Amino acid sequence: MTEAQKLSSHGPEYLASLLAEQGVLAEPWLRAAFARVRRHEFLPDRVWLDDDSAEGGYALLERSKNPDRWMQAAYEDEAVVTQLDDGGPERLDSYWATPTSSASMPSTVAQMLTDISLPAEPTARHCTKIMEIGAATGYNAALLAELVGPGNVTTIEIDPALASGARKALDAAGYEKVTVVTGDGERGRAAGAPYDRILSTASVVAIPYTWVEQATNGGLIVSPFETAFYNTGMVRLTVQDGTATGPFSRPLQFMRVRGQRTPAHFEALFTDEAWEARRTKPLDSDTSFLRDPAAEFAVGLMLPGVHHGQRGEGRWLSSDDSWAYVNDENVFEWGPRDLFDEATAAADKWHEHGRPDMSRYGLTVTPTGQLVWLNHADNIVGTLPTHNPGRPSA
Repeated sequence: MTEAQKLSSHGPEYLASLLAEQGVLAEPWLRAAFARVRRHEFLPDRVWLDDDSAEGGYALLERSKNPDRWMQAAYEDEAVVTQLDDGGPERLDSYWATPTSSASMPSTVAQMLTDISLPAEPTARHCTKIMEIGAATGYNAALLAELVGPGNVTTIEIDPALASGARKALDAAGYEKVTVVTGDGERGRAAGAPYDRILSTASVVAIPYTWVEQATNGGLIVSPFETAFYNTGMVRLTVQDGTATGPFSRPLQFMRVRGQRTPAHFEALFTDEAWEARRTKPLDSDTSFLRDPAAEFAVGLMLPGVHHGQRGEGRWLSSDDSWAYVNDENVFEWGPRDLFDEATAAADKWHEHGRPDMSRYGLTVTPTGQLVWLNHADNIVGTLPTHNPGRPSA
């Protein structure tokens, strides 16, 4: 099958129609952008697809060996992993391969582009300056270029190899005027500020205040957001006079920005010596909140820095110096903190608040801190740690 034949059945127009059928391309100009940008031109020849049966959890897909499946992956609504383990020879995780860059699911990309609320009128759109955090393949930057004009798009990528690949792909596709910066996206780019929209394609646990400083008054910051406890979420902030505030919205999951990776310490702390010194008590409370996404999100906001996951038939919690393991009968804890009691107390507060879902919570970012609120910005229910990535990029 020729390239033209492949594109006739799986190409940008096909992808745009597929997303329109899903209802994620409400604006005709957004659909037109997806129909114009050839996604396969931004994918490397070697990619990986999620596959639990494959070694490390990801199956290698090579264009030279399976061109039809590679082209299908480019134009179906599926995420395509383009880098594992920061591109290095060693795994970041002891068991699974860790995806560290990807071309996100097109439907997710469309939802995020909708969330940045670009003007409908073309002239107004082409006066909108955008800073993107995480260039990855360059595909999203190309879509942004179609929407607001290439000269209004700055994309920042911390990985030099990925930044170089994005630059080459954008140039080859005709988007030479997009600015590609190799650097830490948390620091932004002062030379291009202020920006009307700041869009991160990597998740954070704290909004860098640099982004607030580099946004226009009335500008928007849209970013995936997670906690150590629960790794799914999205926040949409409006900037005004040095403060950014807005609600959490969609349950989307993204890779974490590299400067905010906070590894769980459970495996390191869960030693034979710690097990011998553990505290044990019968389980006498409900643990269903550990499996309820709305509760997990809320508890994560109230317990910053506490990780949570599954191990065997039980659930574990860990901080820098403590852990808890819970099965159907007992709670085992070690360290100075009683993490299960803390999580249960946070879940009780969530119940008292009426079991709110993610959309009822919001975030306010100020020069001195990050405040979590419920229902409205005056109803503060928690604080999150700040994160200072250093001086802004020039």
